[in-house]
Amino acid sequence: MASMPLKDQQDLVRLAAAANPFQAHIWEQALEQEGIRCQVLGDYLDAGIGDIPGFSAEVWVEAADLARAEAILRQHSEEAVQAEASEQADESGPE
Repeated sequence: MASMPLKDQQDLVRLAAAANPFQAHIWEQALEQEGIRCQVLGDYLDAGIGDIPGFSAEVWVEAADLARAEAILRQHSEEAVQAEASEQADESGPE
């Protein structure tokens, strides 16, 4: 993703910290599909300093989009939980 222009970065707020860079980029894609501009920060920190607690990939959005972005991530997380539960049910099969 191209960086947001510097003047817009003043209006950026932290949406969420991800468990890992992969998750942060999944969230980024979900938000961009809904038309929300966002930026992942800190996704390459672990390459330079290793896995240190307190340093994680974060997703930042424009302040005006924060509420909508939170709702989209909530929905995305709920769908992921449902998909995982469905997979586990399929693996266990009928008893």
